[in-house]
Amino acid sequence: MTEHAAIPEGVDEQSSALLRRAYAVVTTEDGQQLYQDWAATYDATMLEGLGYLTPRLVAEALAQHLNALDAPVLDVGCGTGLVGAEAAALGYTTIDGLDLSAPMMTVAVQRGVYRHLLEGDLTQPLPMASRVYAAVVCAGTFTSGHVDASCLDELVRILRPDGWLVCTVHHAVWESLGFAAGFTRLVDAGALAPVVEADIGYYVNSSNDGRLLVYRVAD
Repeated sequence: MTEHAAIPEGVDEQSSALLRRAYAVVTTEDGQQLYQDWAATYDATMLEGLGYLTPRLVAEALAQHLNALDAPVLDVGCGTGLVGAEAAALGYTTIDGLDLSAPMMTVAVQRGVYRHLLEGDLTQPLPMASRVYAAVVCAGTFTSGHVDASCLDELVRILRPDGWLVCTVHHAVWESLGFAAGFTRLVDAGALAPVVEADIGYYVNSSNDGRLLVYRVAD
């Protein structure tokens, strides 16, 4: 049974309730309904209510490894575009977003930082060709009630040789949703090389929620 991620302390009840609902998602339909209901207030909940840090941390990790600011980057599980906005603020100019929730991406498009926004399901083959992206970034998607490690092969497929995978994985799902085994398998097969694995707090009031991971794609 999957352990649910913890709610950070010191946040308001409305923010806590929405996060609990997100961690309790079971079906694709549950998730779509949640994010339809949440899209208009998601940024306020995450940034103001919870002090969400991971979009900035992921963008900063990308900037430490991908120097070409015009290289194509895919923001997986982009939601309302928090990671894309942080990456654009660091100078990246060719950012695409992928998410299952059209209402969330309606908010993301208003940021004006994405080249393309694509509706797609990470449990299915992705709607793009192989070896097209210099980097894939993902924050907040690999957590309770969301996507398991079965998507990793598709993320590697769409990355260019020497491309970068930068993501967060919540400790609560690291083993139970197959991420520990999935990354080990890809490293052992020579598809990925580990570069960074660091424990991070996702929120202002938390200190060790999950892993920040950076992998390099094999030649």
